[in-house]
Amino acid sequence: MPTAPTRLAVPSLGIDMTVVGVGVDDRNYMEIPFSIFEAGWYRFGPGPDSAAGATVIAAHVDMPNQGVGPFAELRNAQVGAEITVTDADGVTHTYRVVQVERIEKAEVPLDQVFTKEGDPTLVLVTCGGDFDFTAQSYTDNYIVTAEKVS
Repeated sequence: MPTAPTRLAVPSLGIDMTVVGVGVDDRNYMEIPFSIFEAGWYRFGPGPDSAAGATVIAAHVDMPNQGVGPFAELRNAQVGAEITVTDADGVTHTYRVVQVERIEKAEVPLDQVFTKEGDPTLVLVTCGGDFDFTAQSYTDNYIVTAEKVS
């Protein structure tokens, strides 16, 4: 059982957030905490202490009556930026951004985002693109992938 992440920081973007474990909703999508100031870790996947696979953490880009959240800054992430994740045991794991993508939601390679295989990585996800008022959702996702440094 992986150790849960409890805090996420991306100093270059001013992000410093609490992380909570989440599952899936009734539509079989990853749950996202309601507060824009809280990020969700997909608890059915790898954690920051796992030897392989992607630790997936997501948060809302914005919310009505809450404004714009810290994850809105992910669109400005730069390759090479440092990210730290602190786990429930108090251990800090360090990652370095290797890829920043904006992908249409229907095109997101979920099998690659939620993988349990390969080198340990961190994947941060939020919404972006245009807001579709009919669907009440953004058209795209920003996906930041980072490799584990320590």
